[in-house]
Amino acid sequence: MYKLKNTIVRSIVAIITGIVLIKWPRLAPNMIIIIIGILFIIPGIVTLINYWIRKSKEGMKLPSYILIESTGSILLGLCMALIPEFFTAFFMYCLGFLLVLGGITQIISLVNIQRNIPISLYYYITPILILIAGIITVLNPFETQDAILIMFGICAIIYGITELVNYYKLK
Repeated sequence: MYKLKNTIVRSIVAIITGIVLIKWPRLAPNMIIIIIGILFIIPGIVTLINYWIRKSKEGMKLPSYILIESTGSILLGLCMALIPEFFTAFFMYCLGFLLVLGGITQIISLVNIQRNIPISLYYYITPILILIAGIITVLNPFETQDAILIMFGICAIIYGITELVNYYKLK
């Protein structure tokens, strides 16, 4: 059951990510970085509040690393939310890496499945294309950012659909 949920969730997230990247290639990196920044800010604030509440109620000395980690989380989140362009370069490399990882993962899965069930070479076309797209993205992330993001979006949709099809055909 866990494998089913994991595959379906991963596929749906990939498809939604692909649609967003195709529809808004210029805004998508900044929006994703802002969302990640907010995801750093929220737990940082919650941890900081809990730290001060526990310290005042219990009157005990709490580890200082909690204060440092939560403050660092808030500061990083604020930087990401307020100046997302700074993090776009890192984001582009991450997108390329995810494509490479996704292509390799699908190839490995197909090789493992092929040990038990004969599989047509046709199944390897999509993962190889995803792998190639990832390599191109890692090697040339800045000159054609929109094209790369649209390509990544298309590959993410293909990856998500392929995962669903492979799961239902090969389960």
